[in-house]
Order: sequence, then structure tokens, then C-alpha cells
Amino acid sequence: MKFLRKMVTFFISVVVFAVAVVCIGMVFAVKNINVNLVTYADDYEESYGGLKSSLNVLNGESMLFVNEDSVLKIVSETNYAVETFEKKYPCTLNVTLKERVETFAVYVGELYYMYDADGVYMKGRVETDNVNKDGATNVELTRISVEQLPEIAKYAAIFKESFGALRSIVANISLDSKPEVEGYTEKLVFNLRCGLKIQIDTYKEYTEEKIQAAFTKFRSLTDREKLKGTLRSYRIGGEEGIINADYSPY
Repeated sequence: MKFLRKMVTFFISVVVFAVAVVCIGMVFAVKNINVNLVTYADDYEESYGGLKSSLNVLNGESMLFVNEDSVLKIVSETNYAVETFEKKYPCTLNVTLKERVETFAVYVGELYYMYDADGVYMKGRVETDNVNKDGATNVELTRISVEQLPEIAKYAAIFKESFGALRSIVANISLDSKPEVEGYTEKLVFNLRCGLKIQIDTYKEYTEEKIQAAFTKFRSLTDREKLKGTLRSYRIGGEEGIINADYSPY
């Protein structure tokens, strides 16, 4: 009898546990997915509808196990990345997706490989024209390895903030680096479409300040000076020194 009572108690416990799991699963199942798009397109209804529909596969999944990676897997083949992800218990997901815009191009073999503003790969094509068809091609990167792309993208973002634009005024970004040479000054070079070259010496240090100094000097140049030459931004005087920018017509 004792054995029978133990079996009955165990069976009841299992049933109660199973019912509890089912009830929790029903209460904390995804029922609402609110999607917000950060996009540069005027007509985004089709994109919104497609993304909203693809995310609906998460409906019914447990809130406990759905996370940002779940959304990333769904949108990985699109031109959107997850900007924010939030759970609102018991049953709602708030997701903001940001459009990934083609910004950089790297030429390898017969193709240009396109990267977004964060330096993340997107696709390959035979030309550098931007898919937005806004009249500006993507910025070509030279002497920059794939591993360096995210870092260079951050410096390009600083340049864009200071100068107010990137693709429309910069044709090429190159890196002059010789790590095998002790004491060599590494340079990040922005080749502008107008013909001017902006060179940032020792670009990993005081980057924002140097680019801002370059912009201040750029504004003082004449239209003729902007057609050629080099605008160099650098720090002089060590830790107690200043950041300077000067122009050379060569």
C-alpha cells in the first residue's frame, strides 16, 4: 500500500508539474510583436510588411527563451539589423530594426564587396554604385584588411559627423601603415572627390580632435586649393602639445 501511495503521489506531482508548465507556457507565450523601422527609404511599406510577416514565426514561442539572437537569425538575410530588442511581459516583444546602408566597397578580383556603415559585409557586385541611386558611389577602401573594417568605419563615422557627409564627398579611404617599421607614423587618408587629400597622422590617437581640426582648416581653403594638395592633421609637442592642421598644394 505504501508503494502504491508513493506511485500515486509521484504521478499526481508529475501531472501537476506538467499542467503548471503548460499554463506558464500559455501565459508567457509571444502574442504581440511590435516592429519599428529606422529606414532611409520613402516607400517602406513593402519592407515593413515582409519583416513583420517573417517575425510572426515567433508567435507562440515562450517569452523565456526568445531573445535578440532569435530576431537576428530571422533578419540576417535582409538589409536590416536589430537596433533594440525589448520584452514586455507577459506576451509582447518590441523590436526596432535599422536599415543597413551600403557605404564602403572593397575591390577583390573582379568584384566590389559592399559593406555597411558599421563595416559589416552585405553583398558583392561589379560596380560601386550605391543601391539607393542617390548619385554617389560607395566609398572605396584600399590597403585596409577585412579585420580592420569595423575600426575604419568608426573613424569614417567621425569624419561624416565633422564634415556633414561621407559618400558624397569622399571617393576613397586608404591606410598607410608599416607595422614592421619601428616608429613609423600610421596615416589614415581620405581622398575627396574634389581632388584634395586629407591625411590624419597617427590616426588612432586623438582621432576626433584631428578630424575636427582638419575640417576647420578645410573651411578656410579657397575653392582652387580644394582641387588638389594635401591637408594634414597631426599632434605636435607630445602630451602637452596641440593638434594642428596645415595645407600643402602638393
